[in-house]
Amino acid sequence: MDKLLVTVSQAAVTQAERAIEACHRCSEKADVSFSRVLHSFRRNYEHQVEYILPVLAQCPTCRGDIDENTIVKVKQNPSGTELGWSSFER
Repeated sequence: MDKLLVTVSQAAVTQAERAIEACHRCSEKADVSFSRVLHSFRRNYEHQVEYILPVLAQCPTCRGDIDENTIVKVKQNPSGTELGWSSFER
């Protein structure tokens, strides 16, 4: 299957940044690529998708740069479920 290349807006990067807690550099619990976090907010793609970021995201914990391949830790809701993941499989 071919991959679909998708450019995302800076607002989409910011939205995904708000859903993460840390990156692999500062958390041993990081287990998901940033592109999968982006994908969790985009419900219309049934293909394999590769995202192109207009700017690098920033880790909220260590302030390190995050690109689409960086492994991150997703924030938890007060209910204990991960933000943005209600209908998303890892």
